[in-house]
Amino acid sequence: MTLLSDFVSSERERFADEDNNKFALGFSQISRYHLFLSLILKRYEEASRAFFENTNAMQATLLSGAHRLTDAQARLHEEGVRLNALVHLEIESYYLFAKICLDKIAHALEFYFGQGRGQSLDSHDQLVKNFAAYAAEKSLALPADFMRIAAALKKDISDYRDYEIAHEKSPRRLSGTVFDTEGRMQIAGISLYPTKADQQVESKVLHDLMRDLDTYIALVIELVRSNGKKTKLKRKES
Repeated sequence: MTLLSDFVSSERERFADEDNNKFALGFSQISRYHLFLSLILKRYEEASRAFFENTNAMQATLLSGAHRLTDAQARLHEEGVRLNALVHLEIESYYLFAKICLDKIAHALEFYFGQGRGQSLDSHDQLVKNFAAYAAEKSLALPADFMRIAAALKKDISDYRDYEIAHEKSPRRLSGTVFDTEGRMQIAGISLYPTKADQQVESKVLHDLMRDLDTYIALVIELVRSNGKKTKLKRKES
């Protein structure tokens, strides 16, 4: 992400000696995980395109009525199973690394402005919970929509990662695949023998998540720049 790397390169020069390097390392961790997400997104696009083409190819061979699978159809089906698994792998990988990226942002802000009194920024979830009070304690001016987008990312990334991937415990839960006319794939969590309490939960389109994450990172940069005098880091002497 050019915006983030340019920010780190320019902003670090405000600080003296060790804090120059500490700032660069702390905020570059965000860049590292953002790069991981870009690579995952590219693999997801390739796997989605291949799965979409496989699905269309299989549908083109289907005839009305009951028929045994031909050898060609069996090969398409087998390849479809593999491609479906690849799509799910990339979607779940994106969520796992996106959650880490959000946590790294929280850590970087706490490093930059210092720890708050009882207002931990140890994770993105903690940031959403505590940042209003933390910002008031530090007298930080927040960019418009900062808290709204942070909360939306908690719901769309952190909560989905926690409840639908990492800590989903139901033995009746199935992971299906849905896609739109453009071939953009999503995981649909459905339940075997559903009850009234069961709901279908779909992952977000990864491109939409990346757009929202990039918007959030831009707001983080704005937050740091507009409150630069309130950092706990040692600045260069004029």
